[in-house]
Amino acid sequence: MTAMSRILILSAVASLASTPAFAANIAAGQQLYSMHCAACHGPRGEGVVPEAPKFRMGERLEQPDMVLMQSVKSGKKTMPPFFGILQDAQILDVLAFVRTLR
Repeated sequence: MTAMSRILILSAVASLASTPAFAANIAAGQQLYSMHCAACHGPRGEGVVPEAPKFRMGERLEQPDMVLMQSVKSGKKTMPPFFGILQDAQILDVLAFVRTLR
């Protein structure tokens, strides 16, 4: 590997390292939760519809965000799918808010 190749690789790695990571917006998540989720899951995550997880009790929150995101997108049992309704970043915002309900 030439010196120029090393410099280019190090430069690429440095630019990736300096890119800010996605940070969830809990306030936006709260608004989206109120609009799309609270009717079934309750305003404080207590679960008002049968089979709706009780987020306040930590139900289902042991799962990673990517697993929960897929559940939100595809829907499960009585939950409607949100694919095409909420973008991935919005779902992650909602999940960040839901995790504050415990």
